[in-house]
Amino acid sequence: MKQARVIVFIIWGVLCFSLLGYAVVLSSMTFLPTKGGANSASLVVALGAGSATMLSFLLRLLFLGGFTTSTLNLEDPQQRGRFVAGNIVVFALSEGVGVLGFVNGILSNGRGEAWLPYLGLAFILMLVHIPLPARFKPAA
Repeated sequence: MKQARVIVFIIWGVLCFSLLGYAVVLSSMTFLPTKGGANSASLVVALGAGSATMLSFLLRLLFLGGFTTSTLNLEDPQQRGRFVAGNIVVFALSEGVGVLGFVNGILSNGRGEAWLPYLGLAFILMLVHIPLPARFKPAA
C-alpha cells in the first residue's frame, strides 16, 4: 500500500534532517579548552557505532527481506505493520550512529574529528537504507 511507503519515507526524511541538526548544534557550541586527549569512552562509542551499523543490515534482511523478494505483501495489514516497524528499527539503528557521534563530540569538546565521521556514516547508512519503491517488489 502506498500510504505505508509514504509514512516510512517521511520518517526517513525527518531522521535525516535530525542528523543535520546534530551537526549544527555541535559546530555552534563553545567548549572550554582542556588538555585531555582521546579517552576510553571514544573507543566504546566506536564499538557501539560499528555494532549498530552491522545490526542495521542484519535486521533489514530479517524484517524487510520478504518484501524485496516479494514473499511478503504490503496489502496485508499485519505485513504492512511489519514493513513500517522494520524500517523504523533500521532507521533508528542508523540514526543511533549519529547520536553516538553527537555524544562523542560533546565528550571530546566538540572536535570535528570526533563527531564528523559518525554523522557522515549515519547519513550514508540512511542513504543506503532509503525506502525506494523499486527496492520492494509487489507480490504476484
